[in-house]
Amino acid sequence: MKQNLTAVLIFAGLFFLSPGAIAQTDVRGLYNFVSDNPVSIRVESWGTDNWGDTYLLGGFDLAQANLAPCAGRIEVARDFNLWHEVPVLKDFSLHAEYNGTLNMGNSNGLFGVSYTVPMESALLRATVSFKTFSGSATSSFPVQLTLMWRAEDLFGVAGLQFRGLAKVWGENTRYWYWDPNPADKYVGRFIVSANPQIWYALGQHINFPGLSIGGELEMFYNAMGRRGFYASPSLGLKIQF
Repeated sequence: MKQNLTAVLIFAGLFFLSPGAIAQTDVRGLYNFVSDNPVSIRVESWGTDNWGDTYLLGGFDLAQANLAPCAGRIEVARDFNLWHEVPVLKDFSLHAEYNGTLNMGNSNGLFGVSYTVPMESALLRATVSFKTFSGSATSSFPVQLTLMWRAEDLFGVAGLQFRGLAKVWGENTRYWYWDPNPADKYVGRFIVSANPQIWYALGQHINFPGLSIGGELEMFYNAMGRRGFYASPSLGLKIQF
């Protein structure tokens, strides 16, 4: 936990000390239809400044038995771009990232390069990173590919937003909390995760700026100790600051 908080403070300092920093932050509460933990709380922020941009995602689930916080995770990423005026390089940035699952004690550091597709009304970014692993976690191919997207006024509908993250990385997984002793001794070599979200700005109709209604679909393959593919749809409310 101490290492997680230290990493967050470092990245936050890099952002808030940057000149011209502008950020949008939202807090969302979600009801999960198929998860063992029915309620999720998430805080997500993405902001730009003269040196690049910073992305933050953190949150936890509430256990069904007693609504106690569990399954906490955090992710902080920083893209550095000091060459906006160089035509050949302006869409590329250097990427640094920290992420971890608080309850499992795992953490990762990532370092790579991002490419942002030039678009006027949307964001589409692809990142290739070298990924480090803590503890006993290992990888035969320690590389992560990340896709980040944000689209406003989708299909011409004012206030309709589509956004999310998709990732695939190499990680050797031998232990399955949902299937502790698989008969074939299967070892996973890579993990996939994605969380497409769609939101509608409900607040524009009820004089409540920043309020949206919508949901997300979390999709995983060999992630969080569960073997194979599974998906967790959810609906909820989001407040953007």
